Amino acid sequence: MSKPINSLTEDKDLENLSNAGDNTDNTVSHNLDKEESSTEKEVSDAHSSHHHHQHYHHNTDVIHDNGDGETFEVDWDTIERNYKHRHHHRSHSSGESDDKASDISHSSDNHKFNKGHLSRGNSKTNNKKKRMSKKKKIFLGILIFLLCVILGIVVTFFVMRYLGQKKLLNYDNVNMSFPKDIDYENNGRIVYYNGHTYEFNDNIASILFMGIDKRELVDDAVAATAGQADALYLLTYDTSNGHIKVLCLNRDTMSEVIRYNAAGKYYDTETKQICLAYAYGDGKTTSAENQVTAVERLIYNIPINAYYAIDLSAIKVINDDIGGVTVTPEYTFGSFTKGQSITLKGDLTEEFVRHRDTTLLDDNLRRMSCQRLYLNSFTSQIVPAIKDDFTLPLKLYQDSSEYTVTNINPNIMTYLASSLATNYSGLNMITTKGEYKMVTGDASAEFKLDKNDFFEKILDIYYNKIK
Repeated sequence: MSKPINSLTEDKDLENLSNAGDNTDNTVSHNLDKEESSTEKEVSDAHSSHHHHQHYHHNTDVIHDNGDGETFEVDWDTIERNYKHRHHHRSHSSGESDDKASDISHSSDNHKFNKGHLSRGNSKTNNKKKRMSKKKKIFLGILIFLLCVILGIVVTFFVMRYLGQKKLLNYDNVNMSFPKDIDYENNGRIVYYNGHTYEFNDNIASILFMGIDKRELVDDAVAATAGQADALYLLTYDTSNGHIKVLCLNRDTMSEVIRYNAAGKYYDTETKQICLAYAYGDGKTTSAENQVTAVERLIYNIPINAYYAIDLSAIKVINDDIGGVTVTPEYTFGSFTKGQSITLKGDLTEEFVRHRDTTLLDDNLRRMSCQRLYLNSFTSQIVPAIKDDFTLPLKLYQDSSEYTVTNINPNIMTYLASSLATNYSGLNMITTKGEYKMVTGDASAEFKLDKNDFFEKILDIYYNKIK
């Protein structure tokens, strides 16, 4: 509602009143501005400028000149309404600031939540990494363990192989003794024969195989009752070229034999059938060693570093371990027919290698031919089998251990198996010349060696012609 002002003197009052309104509004605006957050300063300033413009516009609308040159009309309702509107807008702006502050706080909370979420995510990732790291450590530990095991096996193998080789090829104290008509020097390492010079071959490994005519070996036998070596085969293996030569020794060959009394004491040395050397011992170790000594004397004191003696029960065990041995007999006897192949298994094996007609003076020669045939067939089967399975010799060794006496240990077995599997180049059976004689006063036949032939065979086996 408008009110008339009659006096010009009131113009100044109206102007002051208008200014007062402006001041009041400015004061309110200033106080509100001070209450606003400093972080919202730019928004507040923009709103303040806009409202100041509105206020000035409103001031010009609420004061009207009556046109009489004396009075003015003031629209107090509009001033009041403008004031309330402006105050309400300030409050609304303040609310917006509070809302923004709330939004900022909420954003901060969200940030904190996100940080917590990330923290938990990082924790899960770290835990996963730790689990992965633990698995890697376990895997690495297993790998190292397996490598150590493999390395241990490899090292053990080569150590055993070295020790076996050293044992078999030990010729440090050789002192050969040849017939008086043979020239030699350096303890027999150099031999001169028929215009040629021969040098001892240190690469030859010698193993004496013995077949004892006892069903079971005992170690407490009385002298002369421990059994006889019906089969004697000296296996020589040239480790430099893989050649194997087997010297077949007739059991009835006459040689120097050391005899012991019932108490196991040395009794004397006498020339007797070489197979009897085994009888003069305890039935196992000393018997086998005495047999080795007799053969060494026969071959001019060349060392034999290994031996392997079996009883009758071992024959079929060893034979059947390789699935039997197929042979084609050269004679008709017992269960066998000349020319008809047969696979020997079980008791047939013993019959084939042991059969002897004692009514015939030299039937041991026929028996030895059967033994050679069997050994050739056995070797032709076992060498390829060893190439496929290095553990086969060890299996044979273990299965026959209760029926044997030997100084061949796992070291020697390891060396022989690994060497033969890669180096074997054939087997050559060597027989000796001689003749059987019946001697008065000796119930057993005697086989007399051809000395020259025998010496030449020893040169061929153990020596290299160098000139």
